[in-house]
Amino acid sequence: MSFLKKHVIGDFSQIVLFSIIFLFFIQTLSDLFERIWAFALPKAGPDMNVLGLLVLLLPLILLAFRKKVPDLALLISGEIIILARLVEPFMTGMWIYIFAGLSVGSFLVFFPGFITRIKNREEKTGFDFGIAMASAVGLSILFRTAGVSKDISQYRGWQVIGWMLGIIASIILITLYLKLQNKETEKAKPMEEETKASFGKVLGLTMGIFGIFVTIWFTFMSPTVISRWTEGNYIGIVIGILIMLGAFIGLKLWKPDLVNKLKPWMLWVWNGLFTISMTLTVLVHQIFFISSSTTYPHVAPATAWYQQIPLVLMIILSPILYLDFTLLTKELIKLKPSPTKMGVSFTIGGFFIIFMIFVQIFPNIWAFLPPVSTIFRDMYWLAFFIPGLVISLSILLVKKSTLTFEKLSKKLNTKIILSTVFGLMLVGTIIGGVVTEPNPNYSASGKTSLTIMTYNILQGLNKTSDWNYDGQLEIIKAVDPDILGLQECDPTRISGGNLDVVRYFASALNMYSYYGPKTVTNTFGCAILSKYPITNAYSFFAYSDMEQIGSAQAQITVGTTVFNVAVHHPAGTTNEIVREQNSQMLEEINGLTNVIYMGDFNFFPYSQAYNETLSTGLIDSYEQFYGNPAINLTESVAYLDPATDLYSAIDHIFLSSGTVVSAAQYIAIGHSDHPAYWCEIVI
Repeated sequence: MSFLKKHVIGDFSQIVLFSIIFLFFIQTLSDLFERIWAFALPKAGPDMNVLGLLVLLLPLILLAFRKKVPDLALLISGEIIILARLVEPFMTGMWIYIFAGLSVGSFLVFFPGFITRIKNREEKTGFDFGIAMASAVGLSILFRTAGVSKDISQYRGWQVIGWMLGIIASIILITLYLKLQNKETEKAKPMEEETKASFGKVLGLTMGIFGIFVTIWFTFMSPTVISRWTEGNYIGIVIGILIMLGAFIGLKLWKPDLVNKLKPWMLWVWNGLFTISMTLTVLVHQIFFISSSTTYPHVAPATAWYQQIPLVLMIILSPILYLDFTLLTKELIKLKPSPTKMGVSFTIGGFFIIFMIFVQIFPNIWAFLPPVSTIFRDMYWLAFFIPGLVISLSILLVKKSTLTFEKLSKKLNTKIILSTVFGLMLVGTIIGGVVTEPNPNYSASGKTSLTIMTYNILQGLNKTSDWNYDGQLEIIKAVDPDILGLQECDPTRISGGNLDVVRYFASALNMYSYYGPKTVTNTFGCAILSKYPITNAYSFFAYSDMEQIGSAQAQITVGTTVFNVAVHHPAGTTNEIVREQNSQMLEEINGLTNVIYMGDFNFFPYSQAYNETLSTGLIDSYEQFYGNPAINLTESVAYLDPATDLYSAIDHIFLSSGTVVSAAQYIAIGHSDHPAYWCEIVI
């Protein structure tokens, strides 16, 4: 307790408090929008739940405090941030939405309100905020890496980590509140200094802060996002980001005067280069599709080494985010802005987050909300260029004097403790990343059959739009497939909580994996998982008028036999488009041997597309085993065919002619909005 009193709520209480508060903010902001998207996903478009984004406008509450934000208001809003975040992981459905929204909205009241109460402590506070933001990102990466993209501090028994952090933050908040109360009773409170800050400058600095919030949320809170953009090495990306975080924190603690050597033009160049490298990291991996069907099919080119140059530069330059956060908050505090100005500027910042959300998701749903959404097709890079540009412009408002930190010094014990804590975070993250990497070592010796499974997992959600990774894993583990094809497995963007379901499944199942198109191409994703080595994997694009269709294809070697595996998920506004997409895929696998062609095909048995598939010489595995295609199934495992009112399967596994099927089964809907389907073949 003495250590807690002396250090955690003494020497560096502000760093500890805001490390936790910033972490909780990016966690709940991610959860809030993921919930909104999950509720909208079954409707293929926005619904009333999008109004939940209005919590981002709660800074308007500050307009009620013209002169000063009361200490009690700060205490209450701060405690709501913490309590709502701690309760949220226990919730399901709409309650996640509510508690995440409470935490996010409270942060956007507490943080600007706190800034208005800081007087003549801008150097220390700006310094602490910069380290706190870097620490929050480091904690997020640690928790996400240990949980294989799921944040373990929000998951099962590991939630005790979140509760420990929340209790510490709550104690610090209460302690700070009591200190303020004691000071005010000891002596008369001086008159508040009249603010003369220009609203334009307050707004400009605030927009830079929100640009940093957006960039961290979209990019750095979960490095698997970057890995899925680029097909870059996940562990290498994690280590690179953490080394740069460590370098920033180390230099700020031990050599804070180095900032004094920076000239304003150096800061501008650094920001510009970071914005360009971040934009190019996305842009060089994008594919620019043409609306005409005559340009398809399209095979994604292999990733070249030089395409990773912007990625390396972005990681090296990334500490600018935390330096910018230090300088922007320090400059803002120096202005002594009124609660009214902060309330309005943070509300506009909330609008900016809402705008950036749509800039990021429209490329993925470009056909759903015409004519606006269609403008954003293949414009995924814009979601990273805009916040980078906003940060770069806002830094122009920082005065040269703000770059000096001559008065700042930390006690040696404080430096050692903070450095040790971050060092442990770095080591823990690396260990977590290495330990959770799959290491398949299955033998094909004596193997006489293969179990093949296809599953549309709805981004890892169940029919009530709750996360259900573990329920889906139960089904997969019960079947124990040798080869697994997944569809709708691309939640590695803000709409899916920046989670990587393919990485999570591959780790839990100890399988090799290939995720189909890079997420920057904005498809709904296909993946191939296998107990045996995957080679010659690539992505294949078909024409669509609804969403970009990307399929995954690879070779899997079992003993001496090479299987050609394709996972497909056609979709369009008409059956004719679905049929054309299937035809293009059939042309791609035409002439190959040992074909396994599976997926959610969105066509029924006896449909034209189904018959055309069989006409190529492929067989329907279910029909091969039972003598009839999967039609007239029970309602729990199939879909209503509006043409015949029969319940018919649209999830199929087609095989090369002559393949012997020794078992086949559909598994009931519930853990996803589709049944899982598996078959066993003789080899």
